[in-house]
Amino acid sequence: MKRMVLLVVAALGMAALGTAAAQAQTKGTADISQQLNRLGLKFKLTASGNYSITYDLDGGRSQVAYIMGKTQKVGSAEIRELWSRAGTVDSVPTEEEMQTLLEESGSASMGFWSIEESDDGGYTVYFSVKVPVYLNDSDLAALLEYTASSADQKEEELFSADDE
Repeated sequence: MKRMVLLVVAALGMAALGTAAAQAQTKGTADISQQLNRLGLKFKLTASGNYSITYDLDGGRSQVAYIMGKTQKVGSAEIRELWSRAGTVDSVPTEEEMQTLLEESGSASMGFWSIEESDDGGYTVYFSVKVPVYLNDSDLAALLEYTASSADQKEEELFSADDE
């Protein structure tokens, strides 16, 4: 009887280890390339160490989403940024345009709009989502696509173009 109990305990322990290993495979790590490979997403490593993924969207459109190669620490949490450019404008956006982006950021399920001055003097408008590095595979895939489609909708609205 003791032997049977030991075998049952050993079997349960091995099952728990197998479950933990399977869960570890679907959790994110600081090395995002493993997760992207598991998802079957084709990516390119940029010169700045970020990852770019091109999405084919409805209407024959496409959009590039990026994943920051470096992570940031907030206390003990490790954070990664996902983003996608809507486009670049020649001058500082007007107060009305900034207000619209701010309002859209406030109503977005996740993420926010940012504006950054580019090296050529223009201003890049991009959608950004910050996520924990331990995000599981399916959530990462969903948020990458959400980031890309959000930026693509704004790109179409602002520029009536499909540059990325």
